[in-house]
Amino acid sequence: MRTHRRSKLLRIGALGAALAVTVGLSGTALAHHDEPPALLEEMQGDALGSLPVVKGPFPDTENMRFLGQIDPDAMGALPIPGVFDKGMLNDIWGWTSPAGQEYALVGTTAGLAVVRVTDPENPAFLGSLESQAPGNIGNLWGDAGVFGNFAYFTSEIVDSEVEVVDLSVLDALGPAPSPDTVLSAPNFRFSSGGYRSAHNIMVNEDTGFAYVAGVRLAAGAANNACGLETPPRFNTLIYDLNSDPTNPDVAACLPNVGEHDFYPVAYTGPDARFHGHEIVFVFDGRDRAGQAVGNPIGGFTEIWDATDKNNIEVLASFRIPELVFSHQGWTTEEQDYLFINDELDELVAAGWLPGLFAQPVDDPTRTPATGTYIVDIRELDNPVVVERFEHDTVSIDHNFIVKGDKLYQANYTSGTRVLQIERDAAGMVSLRPIAHMDTEPRLPSKILNLNQELKFGTAFLGQWGVFPLFDSGTIVASDRNNGLIVMRLSDEPCKGIKCSS
Repeated sequence: MRTHRRSKLLRIGALGAALAVTVGLSGTALAHHDEPPALLEEMQGDALGSLPVVKGPFPDTENMRFLGQIDPDAMGALPIPGVFDKGMLNDIWGWTSPAGQEYALVGTTAGLAVVRVTDPENPAFLGSLESQAPGNIGNLWGDAGVFGNFAYFTSEIVDSEVEVVDLSVLDALGPAPSPDTVLSAPNFRFSSGGYRSAHNIMVNEDTGFAYVAGVRLAAGAANNACGLETPPRFNTLIYDLNSDPTNPDVAACLPNVGEHDFYPVAYTGPDARFHGHEIVFVFDGRDRAGQAVGNPIGGFTEIWDATDKNNIEVLASFRIPELVFSHQGWTTEEQDYLFINDELDELVAAGWLPGLFAQPVDDPTRTPATGTYIVDIRELDNPVVVERFEHDTVSIDHNFIVKGDKLYQANYTSGTRVLQIERDAAGMVSLRPIAHMDTEPRLPSKILNLNQELKFGTAFLGQWGVFPLFDSGTIVASDRNNGLIVMRLSDEPCKGIKCSS
């Protein structure tokens, strides 16, 4: 990549500091099985492997309506021997057919499950892809993206391939007769560019480019698109889905960058210099260079102009002092503000993970508030941190999506959280909680308290992902233990049991 030759000063507004923008690159996720075995032992625990499914409606609900639910087992999720004794879910995406049928694409520990949610009170499981390695720990992490009538599914299974499903056949399928039903649709696989596994895939449906994060590459300069004899662990592959959606060309290979997630957009925001460009927001986990010298620091977030895949320009590369792990993000619809979540800052503030992902805190809070970072990106090459918005919950935040003027978050043990995006007279953005549904009521906000009876990984139960982008207003979320949750915002204010009446 060629570094952009504009100003390299990052202004940290509310934090009252200035940092030099660098092109340093970072990150590995907690959810990667490259971590020490002892960490996995802490993550499993009895609670993770044996909790029964909790059925909705859920008591801790406000201004949302519970509509339906499907257990992980009913979608064919499989146990991971030696880790989990039952199947679990991971990420989620959605697709609407040309005829208007709505589908949830649900990652499970057995592959990608497809559920028709056109009738949200009666979600219908249609079948799932077979895992490329049943029982492999890499099945704990899966991610799906969509381009046209095709879905793309990646996982952390080493030496797997990107799976492609032709979704155009789904409208003709009836409900699956059993949870182990293999999805009867044309399926394809590819590993072009030296792909061996990935943590995540994000597709820019406007441009037809897929951004694949945390990619393992085949060794040998002739075997991977980066041309490296010994590739680093974390790399980016960009695929051009326009050329052949079932076996796409590699548009770019970027070594040692893009460890965790991307948010690519066809830019229409306030920075007129980049109108019509493909802008990519890069969430690069933690700073591996700092860790290598025993000095863990927060990870980098980057902003790329990726219009020319042969000459990707880094417009900004910045590190927020409070942020531990640059995990995932999304912009406002106006593309003038960026929201970032940090999967680990709550744990570090609570006194957990000492020295593993960040410097240990001197005075752990024990019950730190969930946080969402807000960044002013009205000038793409000069981002300004506005604040760390603090929720009224104590849980880890995970994946989120913006739809209209609302931010929909899947926050592990506090469930779906809906935040109103508000603007003052000057256009400054702030957040206000307006609705929620906690789908893991056994794990209250005290989960981050240092209770020795609670295993580390218990904090990672609950919701992994949420998808609110259906035109119908149906919202689907993946609760790791309790399954696919189907819901919507309530037409009238409600709280608790009144939300289910």
